[in-house]
Amino acid sequence: NEKNRLERYDGKEHYYHASGSGTCSRKLYFQSVEKIEPTNLPDAKSMRVMRLGTVLHKDIQNSLILYNNNNINNKIIIEELNVRGFFDLLQVQKENTNDSKTIFLYDIKTAADYSFKRVTGTGTGYKMQHHELQLATYGYAVKEEHGRLDGMYLMYYNKNNSQLSYIEVPLTMLNSAYMFWANISKEHSKGLPPFQEGVSPVMKWECNYCNFLDHCKGNNNKINKVI
Repeated sequence: NEKNRLERYDGKEHYYHASGSGTCSRKLYFQSVEKIEPTNLPDAKSMRVMRLGTVLHKDIQNSLILYNNNNINNKIIIEELNVRGFFDLLQVQKENTNDSKTIFLYDIKTAADYSFKRVTGTGTGYKMQHHELQLATYGYAVKEEHGRLDGMYLMYYNKNNSQLSYIEVPLTMLNSAYMFWANISKEHSKGLPPFQEGVSPVMKWECNYCNFLDHCKGNNNKINKVI
């Protein structure tokens, strides 16, 4: 994890992380504007669970890249929005009739059985909008670079039984992702955002997993009313 951080983010802390799309504005401010050191770090058990997800994710990603003979640079930078990130897989297919190509973007997510059923609609149903906004942020950069994007998909992998499920994210989300980051930049130009349910935090459960919770609370107990 530390090796990955040094390679991808060390010295580039001023960029917003594309993986933070659709999440708490205050968290993004602490991370990329104040650039403070996180204090609420995951415990060993949580790190082991995340490590398992990382191993599965990397294995799926590598197999798909090999299958598609794909060595495309997966780093994206949107300078006008100060956003940086890394997508999982870009599939470029040549059409038989001419020299034109079709481009499809994929993002891999691992999930335990309960979460998998919820997000794929086989359970009670639950929409992970921050996953869609993250993918659409990558999609916006891909379209800007390649001049087109024909489709984008979230690929969910069930860690309990290895089941795969695809969810197509509409291309209209590209504009939603752009507006999310444009609004974040505008809000952060005014300083630390106030507590505001639906924005800071976007989802109440975010606070329970936030690396900046101690810093965010400080001497201000308003957060208790939000969560």
